[in-house]
Amino acid sequence: ESRGLGDVYKRQIDDQCKWLEQLSLKLMTLVLLQGEISLREESVAELLDAVKGSTADKLEKQNMKLCLNCEMDTLPMDFDLMRSALVNLVENARKASRDGQTICLCAKDNAIEVRDFGQGIPAKELPRITEPFYMVDKSRSKKQGGAGLGLAIVQRIASAHGAALTAESVPGEFTSIKIVFQAK
Repeated sequence: ESRGLGDVYKRQIDDQCKWLEQLSLKLMTLVLLQGEISLREESVAELLDAVKGSTADKLEKQNMKLCLNCEMDTLPMDFDLMRSALVNLVENARKASRDGQTICLCAKDNAIEVRDFGQGIPAKELPRITEPFYMVDKSRSKKQGGAGLGLAIVQRIASAHGAALTAESVPGEFTSIKIVFQAK
């Protein structure tokens, strides 16, 4: 039985390593070279499942749940880059939430949304959240290993997909970050 569990962990680690390798090459192209990315019709349900798999361990450690709601079939995307963007958004939501809370990952109406019910972002801070190195919670970088680059990268990934990044928040109630795709 333990051998079977070891095989599962090995596959998960292999998957994460392959993803990180592919992602680093694509990010170099995207961010450093400002290169074009190739988009293919990909399953949105598979994308959300991949994000859930990539974030499950950290969420579980904080007794958090990631609820998925997928009402879209496919989108033209680079799967690895979009996975990275959504993992980043879920990680931000986790860091802004309290243990035991739920984060929602929802795909519908040409948008993919990550919504948390954590501390929220003050209205005056919202316009700056995609600036490189900008952090709403200045103490977060030391506590949780952030550098303030995540949303800048998510913004760039969204732009490369012809999508917009939108943010809405009410402090103490919720934060919603959406990647809004052009209508087909």
